[in-house]
Amino acid sequence: MDDVAVLLNALPYLRRYRDKVFVVKVGGEIAKTPDALDLFAKDVAMLNQLGIRIIVIHGGGPQLDEVSDKMGVKPEKIAGRRITDDATLEMAKMVFAGSINTDILAAIRKHGVLPVGLSGLDGEVLTAARRPPKEMTDPETGQKHTVDFKNVGDIRDCNPALLRTLVEHRYVPVLSPLACDDEGRILNINADTVACTVAAEMQAEKLFILTNTNGVLKDINDPESRYVYLTVSRAEELIEKREVKSGMVPKLQGVMSAVRGGVKRAYLINGLTPHSLLTEVFTLKGRGTMVIDDAAEQDYLERG
Repeated sequence: MDDVAVLLNALPYLRRYRDKVFVVKVGGEIAKTPDALDLFAKDVAMLNQLGIRIIVIHGGGPQLDEVSDKMGVKPEKIAGRRITDDATLEMAKMVFAGSINTDILAAIRKHGVLPVGLSGLDGEVLTAARRPPKEMTDPETGQKHTVDFKNVGDIRDCNPALLRTLVEHRYVPVLSPLACDDEGRILNINADTVACTVAAEMQAEKLFILTNTNGVLKDINDPESRYVYLTVSRAEELIEKREVKSGMVPKLQGVMSAVRGGVKRAYLINGLTPHSLLTEVFTLKGRGTMVIDDAAEQDYLERG
C-alpha cells in the first residue's frame, strides 16, 4: 500500500478520534530499550499532533531491579508482586519519579511535543491507602503466606482535574506510579492499575497496555496465536478455565475493569513491535488483543 493509500485508510479514524482521550501504559522493558522508546515516543507524538489527547503512564520494574542490584538490595517478590520495604521505596522514588520519567519526557520532547512529568502526588491525581497484609499462594510451591507488602498502596481515589487541564491544552502528561495516603506517606502503586483507574476516570476512548507479548495468546508457545478481540464475558471465561497464564491474568483483569468503568476499548499489545501503537489505532485487526464490553461486540463486527 502506497503512502497516499495509507493516509486515506487512516482518515475515518482521524475523524473519529480527534479530541478523544487515549491512555497509554508503557512498561519498563520498553523504556530501557532506546530504539523501542524512540519509536514509542514517535507514535505518541503523531497521535498528539493529530489532535488526540494522550496520557502516558509508566512502570519500571526492570530498572528498579537493576538499581536494587547495584545497591546490594535483593528484590523481594511473592507471586510476581514486589514487596516495597523502606529501602526499596527510596529507590522507587529515584527510578519512577526520576530517571524513567525523565527519559520518557526527553524521548517525547525530541519529536516536537510538550510532555509534563508527574506522579500521582501532583495535583492529588491519586490518593492511596497502604495495602493491608494479604494471604497469597506461591505459584512455585503452592504454599500460602500472609504477605505484608509494606509501602505498597491501593488506589482509594482518582482526581483527574490536572490531567484534564493538561490534555485540553495539548500537553502530554507522563505519570509515574507513586501516590500518597492522607498522612502524606508515599506508596508504590502498580502501574497497570494506575492506567486502568485513570482511563476509567477520564472515560477514555481507548486504553493501551504495552507489554512484551502479542496480547492474549491462544497458545502460550505460539506468539502469533493471539486473540484479535475479546468481550469481557469471554475474557472472564478464559481466566476461569485457566487458559490465560501467569502475568497476563492481572493485566486482563485490569483492562476488563476499565471497560466496565466506561472505557470504550482496551488493548493489550506488544510495545517492542515497531509502531504497534499506531497500527492498533489505525488498522482493523491491529497487532494485539482488544477487549470490549459485550454490548459493543455487534458494533465492532459491523463497523470495526
